[in-house]
Amino acid sequence: MLECPINKTERKTMMYLILRETHYEGIDNSYDIEDFTKDHAKAVEKLQGYVLINDRKDRSYSILKYDSPLLLTKEVA
Repeated sequence: MLECPINKTERKTMMYLILRETHYEGIDNSYDIEDFTKDHAKAVEKLQGYVLINDRKDRSYSILKYDSPLLLTKEVA
């Protein structure tokens, strides 16, 4: 059996992704990672900046909170 230690002080994998969505007609929209940071306040500031300078009506920006999966580190008998 695998042990999955959960220690919140060791877990610094949380990230905030700034996503750019490009809207199309007739096909699915595309999503690209425009930027990222580990600081929520900075992510909000970056999002506001991207929204402010966006001059295209077919693009929008959003924040996605990303937490990478836990890695199993030890096998327990």
